[in-house]
Amino acid sequence: MISPHTSTTSRSLARDSNMELLRIVAMIFVLVVHACGASFGAPAKMKIVEAPLSVIVELFTESIVIVCVNLFVLLSGWYGIKAKKNSLLKLLFQVFFFTIVGFSIYKIVITSGIQYSARLSDLPVSALLFNILLVDFWDYWFVKSYLLLFILSPMLNAFVEHVAREQFKTLLINFFIFQTAYGWLFEGVDHIAKGYSTISFIGLYLLARYVKIYRPRIAHFNKYHDLLIYLFCTLMTTGFAVVMLKVGNKDWAQAAFYYCSPLVVIASLYLVLFFSKIKIRSRFINTIAVSAFAVYLFHCQSQLFHYYKMFISQWYNNSNIIVFLSYTILFIIAVFIASVLLDKVRIICWNALSKHIVNKVS
Repeated sequence: MISPHTSTTSRSLARDSNMELLRIVAMIFVLVVHACGASFGAPAKMKIVEAPLSVIVELFTESIVIVCVNLFVLLSGWYGIKAKKNSLLKLLFQVFFFTIVGFSIYKIVITSGIQYSARLSDLPVSALLFNILLVDFWDYWFVKSYLLLFILSPMLNAFVEHVAREQFKTLLINFFIFQTAYGWLFEGVDHIAKGYSTISFIGLYLLARYVKIYRPRIAHFNKYHDLLIYLFCTLMTTGFAVVMLKVGNKDWAQAAFYYCSPLVVIASLYLVLFFSKIKIRSRFINTIAVSAFAVYLFHCQSQLFHYYKMFISQWYNNSNIIVFLSYTILFIIAVFIASVLLDKVRIICWNALSKHIVNKVS
């Protein structure tokens, strides 16, 4: 299974809706994380002195949703990626589709006079695709990191299938000790990249596989205890960031929200465990979840992401808190719905073209 989207619509409809609901929640969290970055900005010591309650609420909000990326990768590990040619082509087609759609919408917007940034605005679509997919890491960074995880997944699955449980456990312990030390505490290596990397994705993927297959003691709590552990970790993340701001260490306050932070990893795992113990069967949820990854591809498209941040930032700076929250919530809902509807068009196009594309590649 590919976490960003399932291999076929019919297959998705047969899945457990509890985990598909988590996929939707994770994507809403992504939208909120980007809204937080656009409005609150990086935490500052002076701000927490002047308005401590406001800063604490902002940091707690970010702590709640910062698990978003880890959730997607853990979901891949929960089910295991099936690295099939058709799945890979479908993922790439979805990326190309939303790159072109986003670029077209951007052209319409700037033609209407709502200019925010000229970045890449004069590039042809072919050059834009080259920049987004091959040159600039931060354009669709998740796609690039996930794509390598997809390529490596047959090897990872073979390892999981044949390794002894104790060796598997030892590997995970050593991996997360290394990641915490070199990727979070000291940032002594570049390849962890604060969790924005395939290396971190591999650790999360294997962690989810181990928990799903062996059900260790850490997974035996009831679902409400899982939820409490998730909330406790978010409170600890918030508290850590607040303390670091108060002592004037802005870098450590930001490090609290790295994807490779041990608190963020633990919170992500226990939110997955919480949803895994809920029993829901809903065709509607599964249908929406098929298109969840489209929300990321649409609003993070290179040009449109500027507007997403711009609108939210303007509301935050120029409106009272009620107006800001109202506009932002409605905007997030609108972006989510628009992305899902556009993805249904993408699915129709893929169904019409898939046989031809697969045969050509073959």
